[in-house]
Amino acid sequence: QILSEGSREMSLDAIIIGGGHNGLVCANYLANAGKKVRVLERRSVVGGAAVTEEFHPGFRNSVASYTVSLLNPKVIKDLDLHGHGLKILERKVNNFWPNDDGDFISFPVGEAALKAEIARYSEKDAEALDRYGRDISMVADLIR
Repeated sequence: QILSEGSREMSLDAIIIGGGHNGLVCANYLANAGKKVRVLERRSVVGGAAVTEEFHPGFRNSVASYTVSLLNPKVIKDLDLHGHGLKILERKVNNFWPNDDGDFISFPVGEAALKAEIARYSEKDAEALDRYGRDISMVADLIR
């Protein structure tokens, strides 16, 4: 594939459409294999769901990748992400959803705290939480 860029042409082996985290990982593996790769992204920032952005003045959070458990440990190692500055910060509360009535539901870290929070809304769901956790872990292992 020949791509014209201004007055020069360049030969490429692959063009990755989208500079999200998956596109960047793919481009990195291809480049490390000696391929000439171009990543095209419509936004001014790359990273997709893994981007941390300011959602309110002074408050920053990951826009969508709320769980790092789906990030394959092999990718972390292969791309030396820790060596490039990856820091995984543990939170006391994984998720928080305010309700219109002024109450809220949160997903605190720790099985006992999470069960107690779920039980405020449904004892039955709180009792099923262990099974749910096992099922989610099994699916995550399959995806990885």
